[in-house]
Amino acid sequence: MAIRYRKQYGTWQVYWNNPYTGKRESKSFADQKEAEKENSLVIYRLKYEPESFKPLEGLDATTATRTLEAVYLEYLIAKKFSKRELSKHRSHFQYTLKMLGEKNVTEITRDDLEAVKRFHVDNFSAATANNRLRILRTVIYFARDKGYMDPIAFPKIPSPSYQHFIPPSQEEFAAIFSCAPPHLQRVIILGGYFGVRTGQCELFQLTWDDVDLERRLLRIHGSHKNESAPWREVPIRQSLIPLFEQWQAEDLAVGAQHLINYNGKPVKTIRGSWETTLERAGITRRIRPYDLRHMFGTELVAAGVDIGTVSKLMGHSSPTMLLKHYQYVLDKQKVSAVESLPEMCHVPRSCAAKNTKPDDNPQPLDIIGVTNEI
Repeated sequence: MAIRYRKQYGTWQVYWNNPYTGKRESKSFADQKEAEKENSLVIYRLKYEPESFKPLEGLDATTATRTLEAVYLEYLIAKKFSKRELSKHRSHFQYTLKMLGEKNVTEITRDDLEAVKRFHVDNFSAATANNRLRILRTVIYFARDKGYMDPIAFPKIPSPSYQHFIPPSQEEFAAIFSCAPPHLQRVIILGGYFGVRTGQCELFQLTWDDVDLERRLLRIHGSHKNESAPWREVPIRQSLIPLFEQWQAEDLAVGAQHLINYNGKPVKTIRGSWETTLERAGITRRIRPYDLRHMFGTELVAAGVDIGTVSKLMGHSSPTMLLKHYQYVLDKQKVSAVESLPEMCHVPRSCAAKNTKPDDNPQPLDIIGVTNEI
């Protein structure tokens, strides 16, 4: 399998040899990225689903047996996932295919789906089970919408219970930054001051085209978690402008386009350098690069920024996710809000204890050890 550009037609062609017929097959695309996605899918099919290339000779396509595995493959082809996304899908769907993959979708029952649900709930974390069952539900709905099976009531998917991590403190943030190499210092700034998600989904995609120093804005392309907002803009605070200008000059000198680069080349992982930096900083507890994003949200909430604004800056589709992950910060805000109320100067007669006459000269309530400071 390979990709080639056909100059005479102005198209990108993906071609491969059918493992059953031995004949060359191909598919053309006007866009290179679409061709690359198709090529990744062909590689996946050749390695894991070679039977999908078997010709349906003598079978009417409308009456051919459609197993869950076949429908799942059709779903992948329709979605044109990238190579990385295909690998994740295969990992998430492997146990479901072992249990129901060879079964005709018309024969799948609610009990079958309940069995898959019980297996994942009993053997994996709530978050993992939730993710894998949502994929199965999507495939089932795909088969239903295609008319391959009758509608079926999908079992209720358990809510994910995410593990909560304590974000870096200001002291830990400073220690990590001072011990980090230049490319990792950029990661720390972008995570802690802009809430960028680490990895290929957001951080490693950032280029200088996404930086507007005149308007003091950083455009962050979404991680596909919020389809209604494919990108968001986060203001660059004034104190960071000189640092961005320094980075820009450094990258112009080596011809680097990506903000996170090493000697001008895009970075794909920071795991090794992150662990080394934590060791140099003397930090023994577990802190992930993603926790820099949590620090961004935590500091904003603790500073009293309204939840809606924080949610938009972080790229959440709704404030619900923020309320789940930052409840411990919100609880502190609630306490501060209540403590900011003025002290009561008198007790209403209706609230006085029985057989107790209210004071003629009431004084403010004296609560030891409590102040009104926020």
